[in-house]
Amino acid sequence: MHIACVSYSYEPHLKSPEELLLAYSTLSGWAEGLASAGARVTVFQRFGLDAHIECGDVHYHFVEDKMPRAGGPLDRAPRVNQAVAQAGAAVAHVNGLPFAWQAWWLKQRRPQLPVLIQDHANSPPCHWIKAALLRTALRRMDAVSFAAPEQALPWREKGLLQPETRSFSLMEGSSRFRLRSRASARRETGLEGKPLCLWVGRLNANKDPLTALTGFARAAPHLPAPHLAMVYGESELLPEVTQFLADQPAVAGRVTLLGKRPHAELEAIYNSADLFLLGSHHEGSGYAALEALACGVMPVLTDIPSFRALLGRGEVGTLWPAKDPDALAVALLATSRRLFPGMPDRVRAYFEAHWSFEAIGREAMHVYREVQNGRAR
Repeated sequence: MHIACVSYSYEPHLKSPEELLLAYSTLSGWAEGLASAGARVTVFQRFGLDAHIECGDVHYHFVEDKMPRAGGPLDRAPRVNQAVAQAGAAVAHVNGLPFAWQAWWLKQRRPQLPVLIQDHANSPPCHWIKAALLRTALRRMDAVSFAAPEQALPWREKGLLQPETRSFSLMEGSSRFRLRSRASARRETGLEGKPLCLWVGRLNANKDPLTALTGFARAAPHLPAPHLAMVYGESELLPEVTQFLADQPAVAGRVTLLGKRPHAELEAIYNSADLFLLGSHHEGSGYAALEALACGVMPVLTDIPSFRALLGRGEVGTLWPAKDPDALAVALLATSRRLFPGMPDRVRAYFEAHWSFEAIGREAMHVYREVQNGRAR
């Protein structure tokens, strides 16, 4: 089956195809996962120039289709859509619900092409004109996909998705990180703890670092030698975090604020940790949680749709109610008791079976066949 992976986004600051593929690692990972599942894969990427690259079993077609406001109502993505329409693919996989209007114009060129459009942590538009355009466009889509079924509800409640529009569950990304020896990783990072807990995420209200710190502080007296390392880029709540630690010096001695770290350094940091915790109220999928699973780290995550999907039936990790530090403390204590020397291998095996790019590729191929069969009917 020939799959066209279509990306209408335009990043003028990326000057070479190689630079774009490095920045869009999920795009290439997804394509490689499909190829490993037996698909013939062509990626159509909007770009500042025309280029063609072969990477393994994936063909990348970079299409010069410049647009200052890509995805807007005036954007028909003519050259991208022309290339996709002429490719003869069996199914088109379009990235991003906000680009449904551009996919609508693709359907104008090739009406019988089955199109699945994938959510990437998108929110329904508030402006009525944008909502009306998106509603019209999404009616022509053969299917949509979300990381978790519940994430489709806001779109259906606002009337943007019709009852007859088919919805599937597909994780939007994965991680290429590897499982490594905990001892060697800790020698590299200098991090220690029994257990060593890790946070990787923005310091903002949605990620809720203060609840995470409060829950950790309440669990700490009941753990052997706990430590929490925090990696973050955006630091909106850093003053509140530092004030929290200043007010609780006993906790401050058990917390290391690592700040922003190059992505290449994160693999060793994840592999140093025993537990991975987040306080998110909302997530499109949870890339940091996926990276933790790839490195065999037991996750302690909030009970939200995307994390419920990630942890499935509780084979690995623990869920706790968002904004509840007492529940987090209980979850940390319960999960720490589940740690044993072979647990990282078990978590990694779970990741490979369910959330590696190869596993997602296999699931996506099942979905594409259903979409194709639905279009045939």
